[in-house]
Amino acid sequence: MSRLKQMVLAPKMESLFTAAVVLFGFRLGARPIGDNSMFTHLRTGVDMATGGAIPRTDPYSYTAVHHRWVVQSWLPEWTYGWAHRLGGYKLVVFEQAVLIALLAWLVVRLARAGSPLRTALAGITAVGVGTALWSPRPLLFGLICMAVTIALVERRRSPWLLVPVVWLWVNSHGSFPLGLAWLCARAVGEGLEWRAWPRETMRYIGWFVAGLVASVANPLGARLLTFPLTLGEKRAAFQNIVEWRSPDFSRSGGYFALAFLGLALVLLMRARVGWRDVLPVAAFIVAALAAARNIGPLAVVMAPALGRALRRPDPAPARPSAAGANARLNRAVLATIAAAFAVFSVLIFTSDPLDVIGYPIKAATYMEGEQLLGATHHVAHQDFVGNYLELRYGTAVRVFIDDRFDMYPLSVSRDYDTLLGARAGVDEVLGRRDIDVVLWQKKQPLVPLLQAKGWRETFSDDDYVVLQRPTP
Repeated sequence: MSRLKQMVLAPKMESLFTAAVVLFGFRLGARPIGDNSMFTHLRTGVDMATGGAIPRTDPYSYTAVHHRWVVQSWLPEWTYGWAHRLGGYKLVVFEQAVLIALLAWLVVRLARAGSPLRTALAGITAVGVGTALWSPRPLLFGLICMAVTIALVERRRSPWLLVPVVWLWVNSHGSFPLGLAWLCARAVGEGLEWRAWPRETMRYIGWFVAGLVASVANPLGARLLTFPLTLGEKRAAFQNIVEWRSPDFSRSGGYFALAFLGLALVLLMRARVGWRDVLPVAAFIVAALAAARNIGPLAVVMAPALGRALRRPDPAPARPSAAGANARLNRAVLATIAAAFAVFSVLIFTSDPLDVIGYPIKAATYMEGEQLLGATHHVAHQDFVGNYLELRYGTAVRVFIDDRFDMYPLSVSRDYDTLLGARAGVDEVLGRRDIDVVLWQKKQPLVPLLQAKGWRETFSDDDYVVLQRPTP
């Protein structure tokens, strides 16, 4: 009897907990896409599926036109593009729902603790730490690859399996150095805990490195491997991005992550876990406190540590009469979960796939009608607005900047920082970039500064204003 058939006919409590967490992940990913970074990933994928080529230079901005661009996440973007061709943005949303559901399943499997309730506690705690940062973007591919890497080591599977996993990781997201960091921390922890050379883990490290070497075989060559090393040169520019700063736990998602992180630490300290868990978890906590984007990987790293912290011997089997009653109840619960999956899937294909609330929809429509977005004008705007304009217009409109701070020259990032903070040098930036139109949020300090300098307000709504350079 197949495992799936056995689960349907006689589902265990642990399987039901796992299915419920997977359902939560699916629902989380089934929401309309509103992440501004994902807008550019979507547009790049659509353009790739249409033109059949990976961009080598920036096709979207006028400030860095033809500047070299390493499309680190070309493989996920390729899947977005083809999903869009086959089923529009709704199929892309379905893809994200499946990916987050898969990630939730992997995390719960890593957190298995030997009994249904303990596995549920460990799995839900790990998932709770990370879900605030599990958004629809190529990072999901990286998190899945990290979870698979940890699972291969935890289950002592064949180390050569890391080669295809690492290849997929390198071609999907620049977070692949975190996998090697986890392996090294794990090896050091095993050496301290067992007072012996961590031979098995060292084999996995060797095969991980072999996977990095094999990853050179890709459409962009070795640049995908060296790309993360170049980010340090633009560290100052990344301070404009929330996820590259220390996490702000005062927000709603931050409260959620902080609560589960606190619970995880209590469980780990209470169990006095070994060095093989302490070192990786401690290293990733430090990384998460330095940059919010590392909270997602921290959740994956915590899962096996929480499973070991809560692990107890298998409980005694249930009595036959009780087992039969439980099986009937479990089948009913499983049927309810399956029905919920069906309902959420239908909602994906009957709802708007994009969440553009907060973006300048009316302002962009006005500017399009007035031909202010054409090649004869240079428009300044905030970075997330650039992502929205790219999704809406593609290469037909050249943007000032978006949130690809890894791609833009530092001079562009510095100019944007000057405008965003309305700092000294605004006039010099506007003149040097030949900017004659500004699309900006009303509440930002740049707006009253330009109005005081005579810039004309030609459009305004509750959130955005369009200003044009005064005529001589």
